[in-house]
Amino acid sequence: MPFDPVVRRLIASFRNSSHWDSQLDLELLQKLWPVLAGPKLAGVVTIVALQGSRVVVNVPDQIWSKQLMKMKPELLARMNEPWPVPWIAEIVFTYEN
Repeated sequence: MPFDPVVRRLIASFRNSSHWDSQLDLELLQKLWPVLAGPKLAGVVTIVALQGSRVVVNVPDQIWSKQLMKMKPELLARMNEPWPVPWIAEIVFTYEN
């Protein structure tokens, strides 16, 4: 489901504020993640960090990592939906052994 253009403009306006920083980008992306990924995926996979244009995502294990690698283009597209200009370029999957 595409984001409403009005919401995208609001996000762009907030991001242009002098009070906006990368921590707010991370928090917004984390809050929107269940909508972007769907509740089932968001219940298992969490966004843990932003490093420039790279998103760090925590997955349960290597199997999840391998499966989500196949979905990387789709996940990138979803993560960039709320922003007026796509800026997330990479996803890194992490998990604890």
